[in-house]
Amino acid sequence: MPRYTFKLRDDDDGVEDKNGISLPDAEIAYRYAYDVVRELMSAREPSTRSWQLEVYEDGREKIFEIPFARLDQTLDLLNAHMREAVEHSARQIRSVKDTYQAARVTVREARSLVARSRGKPYPAADRGRKVIRGDS
Repeated sequence: MPRYTFKLRDDDDGVEDKNGISLPDAEIAYRYAYDVVRELMSAREPSTRSWQLEVYEDGREKIFEIPFARLDQTLDLLNAHMREAVEHSARQIRSVKDTYQAARVTVREARSLVARSRGKPYPAADRGRKVIRGDS
């Protein structure tokens, strides 16, 4: 049975599920992810609208992603054009947040590399993740 893992892309560094869950197929994994998104979004839809849940099969490539805005029931009252505009805005916000996060990681890594090259103390990890990528 395939093992599915998840990565939540939120307003911070995100959360990765390293263990995953064994499910019969991708369709069941989608339904499982759908329920997870609904639960995470419940009663805080506006603040989580730009979040996204990515699903991976057997630790390999991403098989699908679920943007939270797509499942946001508070948008059901909007006409199709307005809903698409809100979903589009959420995708743009997600893109900006991803770019900002990538820049933060790069700056943190660069500062650590410079400090290490000068023989100064530097943070080796931040929130359990290595600061210098590819460092053994």
